[in-house]
Amino acid sequence: MGKLSRRLKTCKRCKTPIHENSLREYCSRCYGVVEEVFDKIREYLREYPGATAYEMEQRLGIPIHVINNFIKDGRLVEIPNEHLNIQCLRCNCLLLSAYHKYCPICETEMKNGIQKAKEELSGTLASSKETGKMHLNYYLRKK
Repeated sequence: MGKLSRRLKTCKRCKTPIHENSLREYCSRCYGVVEEVFDKIREYLREYPGATAYEMEQRLGIPIHVINNFIKDGRLVEIPNEHLNIQCLRCNCLLLSAYHKYCPICETEMKNGIQKAKEELSGTLASSKETGKMHLNYYLRKK
């Protein structure tokens, strides 16, 4: 009598047992997470074709080893990138991107600065309108 030999297959991410005939290397819960991350990368690459792994790590917050795993699995393809020595126009850090002129940190700081300037200008305009009305009333009373 022969024993049934079953190879135990485990999820690549969380190591929980999965069915031995499963076509995926992940359990259903982890597969959803992996697909969600891959969808983020896919959308970014649609908007910025030829983006580097380092750039996606900076912009999307996805660790570079996860991106490299997609490359190893054959889900992403590496292509040569001739734009490898581009610097941020503000702080001169290395960008590794042909699509962006500023690093994420500088972009955030500049957006915050612009928003603050808008708020200050709207506050200044509102106060000048009030003082303008007061001056107008003052001159009308004098006549």
